[in-house]
Amino acid sequence: MAVKQNGVLATFTPTVSKYTNFTVAANANTIAGDGSYNIYTCPEATLTSGKLIVSNNTGGALNIDVGIVEYTDMVQFDALSAQPNDPNTGASYQNYGAFSFSSGTPTSYATSIAIEGGGVTGPGFNVGEQVTWTNANITNPATNNNNHTAYVRYWDTANSKLWLDRMSHPSGLEVPGDTTFTGGTSGSTISAGSSFAGSGGYQGWSGNVRFYDSLNGRLYLMNHEFRNNLNYNVIFDPTNENREQSNNNLNRSLGRLYRPVATTQNRFAATGNTTPATEFISNNGIELLVSSVTKCHAEQFIVQDKAVNDNEIFELNGIVLGTYQSLYVKSTGALTFTFIGFEEVAEIPS
Repeated sequence: MAVKQNGVLATFTPTVSKYTNFTVAANANTIAGDGSYNIYTCPEATLTSGKLIVSNNTGGALNIDVGIVEYTDMVQFDALSAQPNDPNTGASYQNYGAFSFSSGTPTSYATSIAIEGGGVTGPGFNVGEQVTWTNANITNPATNNNNHTAYVRYWDTANSKLWLDRMSHPSGLEVPGDTTFTGGTSGSTISAGSSFAGSGGYQGWSGNVRFYDSLNGRLYLMNHEFRNNLNYNVIFDPTNENREQSNNNLNRSLGRLYRPVATTQNRFAATGNTTPATEFISNNGIELLVSSVTKCHAEQFIVQDKAVNDNEIFELNGIVLGTYQSLYVKSTGALTFTFIGFEEVAEIPS
């Protein structure tokens, strides 16, 4: 079990505090973002109590938003009329409950990453099996070589389209030439490159699904390309998700990584890269168009558009977070958010 932390648990200053990800150029590897971030996430089997202090010495009043969320990206699917028709009726699906997503478990994944390929061999890919390939242009950050991995989320046999999650590198599908992708248990293969007409790879995003709101078509995603005090690429793994065990808040707060989900995504192809609309695949094989993405939905705000005057300190007391609940903050200017508190062991279902 991770060592519980205390004192200053997180700090963040919009426009000053930056993050990075594996797709930014090495000579410009910081991103300022939009002034918002999940600055702290309560780890597994933990209860966190504390208060948020907001200090403004910018020379003018600034508004702040604060929320408690359980996701990094809230993906809103487009209107039912914009989604594929129900093959049973030839008309639009009647509601978002027709689209299946598991949620809330260590293996509840969702993805918009896919390969459209050719030269398929074998019996077909199995959901959950590891897929391997090499990409001489991209280094796997976990192994420091050019061998790459991902896992099958869905195999569309009819269209030779392989949906993947948990990519070893987000640009791993930007291959320099003809490349074969091999399933570790099925032995099936699919290839992409100039020799395979129409082939290409969607960069996309994947993550754990915290919740799927089937009433409103909203996917609450724990993006694998996010890092605060926890590594979200190994979220639900209590041994490895905690980045800091010795109460070093600088390491906890300043090692940020994020590639937010967007409504368009890169498609890599030998004929030229494009940026089509982002689509997620449901568990029942329906490609769902995304209309918008937000980091804190209306129902999760606890403070919204609160004005903090210059030379003023605002305190938000009594914050209590349970497992995987996060403290979200936002402002358009360089005031400082400081979360002070302590973690303690909490019982979880066995």
